[in-house]
Amino acid sequence: GSPQVTAAIEVPDTNGLAEAASPGDVLANSSERAARSREAASIAGQLKLDIDAQLGQGGLADFSPNNGPLIPRSAMTPQPLVAAEIETQRFTKQEIGGPLAAGSAIPLPKPAYQQRIDRLKENQVFDDGITGPQTEFAIESGLEFLAKHQAASGAWRLQDFDTKVLIRSDTAATGLSLLAFQGAGYTHRQYQYAGHVGKALQFLIEGQQRSGDLYRPQDPASDQNAWLYSHGIATLALCEAYGMTQDPALREPAQRALNFMVSSQDKERGGWRYRPGVGTDTSVSGWFMMAFKSGQLAGLEVPADTYDRIEKYLDASKVSEQQPHLFRYNPFAADTLEQRHGRQPTAVMTSVGLLMRLYFGWRRTQPEMIAGADYLLAHPPAAGTRDATQRDTYYWYYSTQVMFHMGGEHWNRWNRKLHPMLIETQVTEGPNAGSWDPYRPTADLWARYGGRLYVTTLNLLSLEVTYRHLPLYDATAK
Repeated sequence: GSPQVTAAIEVPDTNGLAEAASPGDVLANSSERAARSREAASIAGQLKLDIDAQLGQGGLADFSPNNGPLIPRSAMTPQPLVAAEIETQRFTKQEIGGPLAAGSAIPLPKPAYQQRIDRLKENQVFDDGITGPQTEFAIESGLEFLAKHQAASGAWRLQDFDTKVLIRSDTAATGLSLLAFQGAGYTHRQYQYAGHVGKALQFLIEGQQRSGDLYRPQDPASDQNAWLYSHGIATLALCEAYGMTQDPALREPAQRALNFMVSSQDKERGGWRYRPGVGTDTSVSGWFMMAFKSGQLAGLEVPADTYDRIEKYLDASKVSEQQPHLFRYNPFAADTLEQRHGRQPTAVMTSVGLLMRLYFGWRRTQPEMIAGADYLLAHPPAAGTRDATQRDTYYWYYSTQVMFHMGGEHWNRWNRKLHPMLIETQVTEGPNAGSWDPYRPTADLWARYGGRLYVTTLNLLSLEVTYRHLPLYDATAK
C-alpha cells in the first residue's frame, strides 16, 4: 500500500469569521444573513439509485471493503483571511490556475469555483426574475438545519432523523452535506461554517484507506449497495474543497480518492457499479464523472484513457444511433424481470447521461442536446400525488444542472416548475425547519433509502446551481 499521509486541515474558530474579513464583506452569522434574506423576501412580495431494483438483486457486492489505517489528525489552527484572496477571477478554460495572493499563505480558489466565493463576498441577494431573495433564505435555512445536526465526529448520518432508512452511509451523508455548504460558498478557511466544513473534511480524510477509498463500512446491505456511490460523492466533495481553497493538505487525499476511482473502473465496459472493477451503470458512473470533472478543474490528474472508457460506456448506454439523446440505467442488465428495466430509457438516466455528455463537449446548440433537453421538459418536476409518486429529488438534481447549462427557455421553463415547489415545501417551523420532509406532501422516490438528509441536501444543491455549477463554457460560448 501507499504510505500514510498526514492531512493538516486548518480550521478557523467555528464561532467567528477570519480576522481580516470586514463586517461589510460577509454576514457575521447565519441568523443575521437569514434575517436580511427574510426582509428582502418580504419586500419582493434509497441512496441506492437503481430504479425499481430491490435490495439483493443482481450486480451487488458480496463483500464489504476492508478497513484500512486512518490518516492521523494533525493540529488544526486558525488561518487569517487576507482580503486579496477573495478577489474575483473570470473563468477561462485556458487559465485555471490558483495563484497565491500577495503576502498570503492561502492560495486563491480555482476560477471555476470563484462564483461561490463571490456570493458571500458581495453579500448579494440574487434575483433573476424567477428565484428572488427567497432562494437565499431557503439555502441559509437549510444550512442552519445541517449545521445543527452535525455529529461531534464531524460526520452526518442518514439515520439520525425521524424516519427509518434502508441505507446507511456516513461517508455519503457527510459528502452530500459538505457539497451543500460548498455549493453556497462556505469553506474550511472562511465564513461562519468554517468549523463545520473543516471537521467534515477531517472525518472523510481520517477514514480514507491506503487504496484511496473513502467509504466507511456500515452494515451488510449498505456495504453492498452504497460503497461506490458513497466514495464518488465524498470524492466530489473533497475535490470541490481543494478547488475552492487550493489548501495543500487536501491535494493528496483528493488525488488518492481519484486514483481509487481510476483503479476501480470496469476496464471492459467503461463505468462503475457496486464493487470495484465489476459492472457498470449510469447512476454510479454519473457521480464518478462529476468527481473527475471537479478534480480536473481543481488542478488534479485524471488519465485520458479513463475518460475514453467512460465515453465508450455512454455510447453503449444510449438508446440507439437514431436516439442518441436518451440513456439507460444499465444496457448490460440481465434479461430477467427484475433487471430488464435497466435496458429501457428513462428521464432520470437521460438527465445523468446528458450531463456527462456536456462534460465531454456536447454543445447546448447541437441537435442531440436540444432533443435531450426537450425530453426532460416533457417530464417536468412535480410534487406528485398520493396515488402516483412523481417526486424525485435525484432526478431534479441532475436535470437542474443540465437545464442550467442549456440556459435560455429550457432553463426558464424548468426553473419555473422546480423553484416554487422547493420553496413552498421546505419546512419552516419546528425542530426540522430548513429541511424537506421525505414523505410530505408526497413521498419522494428515495425517501426510504436516504430519508430527510438525502432529500434536503439534493434540494439545496438544486437551489444552489447558479453558484455551484462546474463551468463548461467560456462566457461567449454557445
